[in-house]
This record gives sequence, C-alpha cells and structure tokens, in this order.
Amino acid sequence: MKTPIFPAEEYTRRLALARAEMDRRRLAAVLVSSPENIYYLTGLDHQGFFAYHVLVLPLEGTPILVTRAMEKAVVRDQVPHLRHIGFSDQPKEKLVVPERHDAAAVLTTVDDSGRAAGLRPWDMSFGVDIRDPHQTHVDVSAPTRATLQALHEAGVGGRIGMEESVPYMPFAIATELRKQSRGIEWQDASGLIDDCRIVQSPLELERTRQAAIVTDSMMLSAIAAAGPGVPSHDVVAAIYDTMFRRGGTYPGFVPLVRTTHTLEHEHGTWQDDRLAPRDLLFLEMAGCVRRYHAPMGRLVFIGKAPRKAQAINEVCRGAMMAAAAAIGPGVKAGDVYRQWQERLDRAGLSAYMRHHCGYSVGIGYPPSWSGSGVPVGLRAGSDMVLREGMVFHLMSWLLRTAKGDSFLSDTIVVTSRGSEFLTTVDREVLVR
Repeated sequence: MKTPIFPAEEYTRRLALARAEMDRRRLAAVLVSSPENIYYLTGLDHQGFFAYHVLVLPLEGTPILVTRAMEKAVVRDQVPHLRHIGFSDQPKEKLVVPERHDAAAVLTTVDDSGRAAGLRPWDMSFGVDIRDPHQTHVDVSAPTRATLQALHEAGVGGRIGMEESVPYMPFAIATELRKQSRGIEWQDASGLIDDCRIVQSPLELERTRQAAIVTDSMMLSAIAAAGPGVPSHDVVAAIYDTMFRRGGTYPGFVPLVRTTHTLEHEHGTWQDDRLAPRDLLFLEMAGCVRRYHAPMGRLVFIGKAPRKAQAINEVCRGAMMAAAAAIGPGVKAGDVYRQWQERLDRAGLSAYMRHHCGYSVGIGYPPSWSGSGVPVGLRAGSDMVLREGMVFHLMSWLLRTAKGDSFLSDTIVVTSRGSEFLTTVDREVLVR
C-alpha cells in the first residue's frame, strides 16, 4: 500500500475549497480530467492519464474515478477511499470471464464462432485497446457509458461542469457525453480546480522547498559538467544523475539544455553536439518532489564571457530583484511586471518586452511543470491579485538584446512580508 502523500485532513480541506466554488457556480458536479487536478484532490499519482480518465466530483458524496479497467490495482492501492468504475475499450472481442477470481483464474478471448482466439490475458487486460485494423474511427462508447454511469450513481443532474480547456478531455468523448446525456446542462469548468490550488498550503510548500533543494543541486551539477568540448548529453546526464540521487523524481518538463545555435528554441532541449569556446549554454530545469516543482534557469558562457556580459547581467539581475521586491499579498500581477519592465526601460531596453516575467508553478505532470494549458503569469496589465502561499517561476530573460545576453530565473513564494527565493544558485556571470 502506498503511503498517502498528505494526511486526510489536507484532502478534506481541498475538497471543501473545490465544492465551495462549485456551489458558487451552482454546479451539481464537475468532471475533472486534468491529472494535476485529480492528484490535488485525491492523491492519485500514475501515468495512466495518457488515456481517458476522469474524476466525477459531486457537490456532496464520494467522488467517483473513471479509468480503464486495467488501472484498478493502482486505484485500489493509492486511493481506496474513492469509488472506481473501470471500462474496457475492446469494441470487437467478446470476453469469457470465469466465475473464479483467484490467482488461477484467466480470461479467454473467443471469436464469433466460439473458438478460443489469441492470448489468454490476465485480469488487468480488460482495459487494453484492441482495434480492428479496418476500423476507421476510435470507439468511445465504453468510456462514455462509464462516465454517464458514474453521474447516475452519484445521483447528479442539472448543471454539470467539464474541464473543456485541458487536453485530457478528448473531443470525441465530450461530444458523445453531450449527445447521450439527458437533463444535463453542461458548463465549462476549466480553471475551477486550478484556482483552488494556486495557493499552496504549508504542507505543499514543504514539498516545494524540498524540490528547490533538488533544483539547486541539479543546476550546480550542470554547470560543473559544462566546458569546451563537452557533449551536451554529458551535461544532461549530470542533471539526471543528481536529480534522482538527491531524492527527486521525474519532472513534468524535461531539463532545457540549449547552446548558441538553438538558443531561440524556447521549448527545445539538448541535441547531439559539443560545447564550443564562446558558446552560450542555456540551462532551465526543475527539481520535482511528490509532483511539486521548483524551476530555475541560468546562462553559462563557455570558455570566456564576452565584454558585455557583466553589464547586461547587472540589468537582468536588477530587473529580477525589482520584480521580487514588488511581490506581496494584495499586489496585482501587472504591477510586478511593470517593475521588471521599468528597470529595462531605464537601461535603454524599452523596445524589449516579454509576455510575462514569471508564472505560477506547483503540481505538474508531463508535459508541463506548471499544470495543464497556458500558465497563470505575471503579465503586463494583469489584475490578478497575489496571495500568500502562491509560488512563481520568476524570470528575467534578456536574450538577443543587441546589448548582450543574460538569463536568470528562480522559484519564489509569496510570503506575508513580500517574497522569498527558494532556489539559490549564484546569479553572477557564469563561465565554464
């Protein structure tokens, strides 16, 4: 049995937050399909979200988890307090299920003539997709029926929310749910759970602080591994080795390791190349502990730093510190960005603008360390009010400015007195 990530009281608090917002929106239930949000509400931590899975969260009563039937063991071991409905996505085959359900029992597939056909899969194979090679579409009837069954068992109807803006609610299934449901008024509930978890509790912040310690070690290992002639994959190997040895787990996004010729690939990472003298080495990564992330970024000059490096680093660091100084409870996100931009303006870089100077981070699953969709950012003109316990990846990004290149980013937390840096690696000019 897996040790719960947090005590039961923490999950009770989270469910109460979500249900209070549901009640405010007059929703009888919400279909939660983002893996970050399911993890937040229940503690379910696995990779099965690549296929359809949804948490039916009613305004009252026990939540119901709908997954492929093959996930029943992980559901049993991690979240036994949930009701679980498993579905098989085998559209053609008929399954003969023996009456015995002990270790000796097996399942046998049969063809239309009643003869045994194919493998004799074990119990979990109920959820394995077996498609007819001539089938031109994916059959979504099983997950649709299972979801409607969950809604029926929860005894809910009327206004029901669905996370329409996340990539984990397939369009085909959402369409079928709308077609086949009766007496349901569907509402877009995207962001409802995200807004609940944007403020981290003290227990969550403990995990984020642990992740920041891992991040610091990862970054120091990457810097130490770099140098002229070093293959990029050696730098990456040092990062991953440290990531796991320091007690971290796989992050929601791979470490970004780029060199001069790939510097502008905003979400690209290492290639099969070697670091050369006068190269720029872009490093951005996040340690992850119990799915909580603490990103950080640094720029390293290979061999020798250019003449402009010191001056542009002072601007970059000064802008970051100005933004950090502006952060605090009650402050608008747009005002934080304005402090960052004003520091650039005074340095003669008024034409250089970014879409944000940071964004909210926390729970993350691949392919993101900020949760599903576009992250909540410290953007120009944003009226979002900061609250104690919010965690941001604060970024000061000055690349291709014509006055030099510099990049600094760190994880910060909003405190009662302002902000606190959780990642700590040196912010001076770095040369290897």
